[in-house]
Amino acid sequence: MTDNKNNLGNFLEECFPQFEKDLKAEILACSRLNILAVDTLMMDIGQKVEEIPLIVSGCVKVFREDEDDHELFLYYLGPGEACAITMICSAREGYSKIKAIAEEKTTVIVVPIDKLDLWMPKYKSWYYFVMDTYQDRFEELLKVVDGIAFHRMDERLIEYLEKNAEASQNATVHKTHLQISQELNSSREVITRLLKKLEQRGVVRVSRNQIELLS
Repeated sequence: MTDNKNNLGNFLEECFPQFEKDLKAEILACSRLNILAVDTLMMDIGQKVEEIPLIVSGCVKVFREDEDDHELFLYYLGPGEACAITMICSAREGYSKIKAIAEEKTTVIVVPIDKLDLWMPKYKSWYYFVMDTYQDRFEELLKVVDGIAFHRMDERLIEYLEKNAEASQNATVHKTHLQISQELNSSREVITRLLKKLEQRGVVRVSRNQIELLS
């Protein structure tokens, strides 16, 4: 238990240095660490939201999915971030509207939902963190809407690959053409054709189950 608290304290100092000392102490007292293996479902659509996950290592993919298993990629979460949609559901003690899956081994600090509103007037750093989280995720969602409404699929594909590479801090994206097509709500044939064109333009290098960004 002591080691777990020490690890939690170290993660707080590293990923949330802006939090006040007293806020960190409260988080340390009421929260726990949760380690997610690759492909672990962190949040599912319709799941009652009872906790707020703060990402301290790894990468989480947030997306929508319909009853026919069609996916719509929304954004990635990395260290020092939280999911605004989860926070909104938590504030209303509601149910999740998104799915969230660990793209790699991921560690999160799990905070009880009743602390969300309790800490808002009490700690300025928490207030600004929540507001910044709302704004950042809102801007990400606007980009998704703009991409669907105004951008060609090749532009959306490049942006998707860049976001994936940035989230994983690796220029090589380890995804199959089918996975990418599902997340962009397209077809595997279209994605394969577009990747071939991007490869001919020198933008990517494509090999089995991975795409390397060259520029």
